[in-house]
Amino acid sequence: MTAPDLILTNATVLTVDGDDSTAEAVAVTDGLITAVGSASEVTALAGPGTEVVDLAGRTVVPGFVDAHSHVSMGAPYVKHADLQTPPVGGTRTVADALRRLHEAKDRNDPAPGEYVVGWGYFPDQMDDGGALTAEQLDAEFPDHRVVIVHVSGHGGYVNGRVLDDLGYLPGCADPHGGTVVRLPGTDVPSGELWEQAWMPFVLNLLHYGRDEFDAMLAEYARWGVTTVQDGAATWAQIQQIRGYASEGALPVDVRSLVIYSDLDKVIDAGLADTTVGGHTVQGVKLILDGSPQGRTAHVTQEYETGGPGGEAHWHGIASTDVQTTNTVVATAYQHDVQVFAHVNGDAAIDQLLDAHRAAKAAGITPTGRTIAIHSQVMRLGQLDDYVAEGFEPSMFTIHTYLFGDIHVTNFGTERAFGISPMHSALGKGLRPSNHSDYPITPINPLGLLWSSVARTSLTGVVLGEGERVTPLQGLRALTIDAAYEHRTEHDRGSIEVGKLADLVVLDRNPLEVPTDEIRDIAVERTIKRGVTVYAAR
Repeated sequence: MTAPDLILTNATVLTVDGDDSTAEAVAVTDGLITAVGSASEVTALAGPGTEVVDLAGRTVVPGFVDAHSHVSMGAPYVKHADLQTPPVGGTRTVADALRRLHEAKDRNDPAPGEYVVGWGYFPDQMDDGGALTAEQLDAEFPDHRVVIVHVSGHGGYVNGRVLDDLGYLPGCADPHGGTVVRLPGTDVPSGELWEQAWMPFVLNLLHYGRDEFDAMLAEYARWGVTTVQDGAATWAQIQQIRGYASEGALPVDVRSLVIYSDLDKVIDAGLADTTVGGHTVQGVKLILDGSPQGRTAHVTQEYETGGPGGEAHWHGIASTDVQTTNTVVATAYQHDVQVFAHVNGDAAIDQLLDAHRAAKAAGITPTGRTIAIHSQVMRLGQLDDYVAEGFEPSMFTIHTYLFGDIHVTNFGTERAFGISPMHSALGKGLRPSNHSDYPITPINPLGLLWSSVARTSLTGVVLGEGERVTPLQGLRALTIDAAYEHRTEHDRGSIEVGKLADLVVLDRNPLEVPTDEIRDIAVERTIKRGVTVYAAR
């Protein structure tokens, strides 16, 4: 028997296998896990060339699987202005935002007419309300185009040059599935755009090179993520990442979802469900509504606060029409492409379920494990529909912390307290994952784990005590259950013999520390296929 390349010993190994067993040591050979057990039995396998690491009681967990994230959106942000508000960033006022935009302009030195970009803007949590108009941005940046991405990613703010480029002039109509916000009492666009007035433009705006891509994957590795989803990639971005992967294996596996408008290109190229160098074309991404914090999630019961443009009796936005939704779902199923759909509101979930049922009624066999991404402002009865139709939810519990107080304002306590109902989903026999949706929220999986256990807002409000889960359930949502949703549970997600040696060393055990210490647990080492891709020291 070949001696292991690496042994981690004297540890608490949380395997999250079928029995949720615990071990003391794990051995790795040629990138695979070859032994899991007691310290004595595993270290006895060591040979002259084996690296034996004594972890002195630290904890080993499977490599985290970020079930829904955005590599192709996050990578360009490395060089642009970070406008996030506390506790994530430091933007509190419009003046703060403008200063950071000027710093980014000076740093990047765009030519006249090129873009100055900021991201993570959230006026609802700014001290001065964060109001921005195209006129303000024109005055600050008279020689450039300006784009500011809302924290949700589903809307933002632009200056006059960009409004002209897009044809959003006084008196223009809103595009189907989108909103062009107007200056109060006028038909003049203010510079604030949402959903289909925004998304087609911004998806093709942000570009990145190899340096930014490598920096993005290094950031995921720093947080213990060994597999990450690129949650809405254009055909060009898929080709770009596939090119990088063909040059050598990626340090973190990237699983791309092709944006639904480019699905035919992936099918025609025969790339669906193919893997090269750690890059997989996982499935197709539908976007059926917006965000609850942006007030564009599509819900059956109206918002308490109206719409982003001052609309009354507001139910959010169905950003993709029924016919398109039905066509994409049917086409994906016919070609055995897994469907992932952004559905924040219950009305959007209904639309996805209807498309799925229409495909079945037409005699089309579903691919299996259709994933309802976010599943936030949902009716609990829809979990029964998930069970009946073979859906799984990928939940977003960090919202209870970062946006929980806003959700109470927008939806009232009953709906807000039911956001991302992970406990109820588990009770139905579902296998919910949890995700960061980076760059919408921070990558940190320990922060996600904490939020699923605590469900506590910035002001200390518990958003649905009955939807709290145990730390072990929260850990499974970030490892084996996330792998299950990606249909990769056979080779990752748990620490078992024969699986990929994707491992994370933590400084403390998340199953034993007090709840509020979970989010402060540090990643000390990240191992991908037996190779250390991040070490804290």
